[in-house]
Amino acid sequence: MGELEEKLARHTRKIVDRPMTPDEMQVIKRSVADSYAGICASLADTSTLHKFSKVVTGPGAGSGIPVWGVGRESSITDAVFLNAILARRSDLLNTYVSPAAMGIVHPSDNVALALVLGDWLKWTGKQFLASVNVLFNLSARFADSYDPETKGFDHDAAATFWVALAAGQALGLSEAELVEAQRIAGEFGFTSNQAAVGDVTDWKHCTYASGAMRGLQAARLALAGFTGPASIYQGEFGTDRFYRSGGMSFDAEPDLRTIIFKRWPALFYCQTPIDVARELSSRIGEVTDIRQVKVETYDRALRNGATPSADNPTSRAGRTHSIAYCVATALLKPVEYADFDGDRARDPQLRRLLGRISVTEDSAMTKKFPSCTPCRISITLEDGEVIRQGRDYSRGDPRDPLSDDEISDKVRRNLKDLASPSDEEEIISGLWHAERLDGLAVLQAPLKQNRTRGGTRE
Repeated sequence: MGELEEKLARHTRKIVDRPMTPDEMQVIKRSVADSYAGICASLADTSTLHKFSKVVTGPGAGSGIPVWGVGRESSITDAVFLNAILARRSDLLNTYVSPAAMGIVHPSDNVALALVLGDWLKWTGKQFLASVNVLFNLSARFADSYDPETKGFDHDAAATFWVALAAGQALGLSEAELVEAQRIAGEFGFTSNQAAVGDVTDWKHCTYASGAMRGLQAARLALAGFTGPASIYQGEFGTDRFYRSGGMSFDAEPDLRTIIFKRWPALFYCQTPIDVARELSSRIGEVTDIRQVKVETYDRALRNGATPSADNPTSRAGRTHSIAYCVATALLKPVEYADFDGDRARDPQLRRLLGRISVTEDSAMTKKFPSCTPCRISITLEDGEVIRQGRDYSRGDPRDPLSDDEISDKVRRNLKDLASPSDEEEIISGLWHAERLDGLAVLQAPLKQNRTRGGTRE
């Protein structure tokens, strides 16, 4: 078999057939726990959950699969789309950067999908972890092979393909059917990067969810016997024509140990700037002493975090994706989820500081990416003194990693309004020992609550 979709179908089966080593299992568990913390953090966003309620009670809504945060059930496609948004909404998801400077993906997006599939298909914890492993490996492989962003597509636009493969595997598709699932997925359209340019809107938190929903549907159609066009990657109008491609090699597996975790609920490219700003904050007497803030970083960070709207972002996604907004916030206090709410964005002190920040490229830093994610901040004080600080990578990078205990604390912090202290510890234990679970009920329980009662929060 020569077609790339045929090679990927065969490769997917091999991932499933190869047992994980204890070290590989630990890598997956760390990401699962970290992603779970991000999902729980997103459940504070009752404004988004009210939108979920309208979807699951509107025309055509189905029933059977829980939609998190609203205490209702809907169709599997609704559940995949809506629940996957919550993996991204808090912006606490982790990041895999291709070592060849190709693509970037957030592997932990896939954890929400695996939890939904596990609920639907009644998986054990071991089956759930195996599915996460397939999804992580496939998403990283696509990132190593494709860079959709430079051609105007969303950085995780290829999620439709890897979800079609992983979901198809979960549904028991044959190798031939996995081939067709990819071909159908390609006909469902490529996700444009319009959500990340201009006035960045909250659809930016929905891009992976959209791909996951389409990927699952492609797998279901392939299972039903539908077929798609051949050469969906390498044909005349295939993916390779639209995405920048470095070719796909199967000589080695992606190194999932290089996944970068987030300490702060913001864009990946904002993590190092936030760390640097927090380190500088202790050297400043009063923020009113700040005359000017100069942020220097690499070109890809500017492309994603210094868009024309980044100086005056109008949405939560716009604020979490603004280097200037994140630096201004970090100079004032440790960054929290609520700092990206609309009310907080109108704070006069924050607005004043935001107006004094410039973000520019440093060509030497550009050359360091992707092996480093550097940033340097220079602050000019009112008395003329200039203070500087820089970092080559963020806290959460494998060279400055979050410990297992810190990840557990991250889960604990975001569970505090969803579970009792004793239930928190049971959930955390379940995350670290998921292979022992007969089912996923202990992990699902906090997510299935109705969080829409009371007021709304952006």
